[in-house]
Amino acid sequence: MRVRSQVVRRVTAVAAGLGLAAGAVVGVVGAASANAETTKSASSAAAVKKSVTIDASDWIVPAGSKVRYFGKTAGIAKNTVVQVQRLEGTKWVNFPATTKVTSKGTYSVYVQTSRVGKHQFRIAVAGLVTKPQHLTITKK
Repeated sequence: MRVRSQVVRRVTAVAAGLGLAAGAVVGVVGAASANAETTKSASSAAAVKKSVTIDASDWIVPAGSKVRYFGKTAGIAKNTVVQVQRLEGTKWVNFPATTKVTSKGTYSVYVQTSRVGKHQFRIAVAGLVTKPQHLTITKK
């Protein structure tokens, strides 16, 4: 009887040891998996494609009125300068209106002009430009 109980204790101890060892392996594999997931998430964030959108509060306004241009960005850092541009002839020139990208990736900027006629404005930020927005300025 005594020999049998020693064998049972030893088998139980070995089984318990194997269980602890298996748990340690699972823990190491789990940690490695979590680290790989973190690395994957970090590389996905770095791979976010840069983009910018534009919308306007109005498209036809009287001379001297303010028009708000606003939009969203992706992959562009907070506080990056947003520049409004106007098409003059065949060239895009910087309009005297700028703002910065917010922490939420948005921007909002006002333009005001008394130059009557049809105009095209766009946003330039971080090497990107939006599609042109048409704005008609009428006489007061």
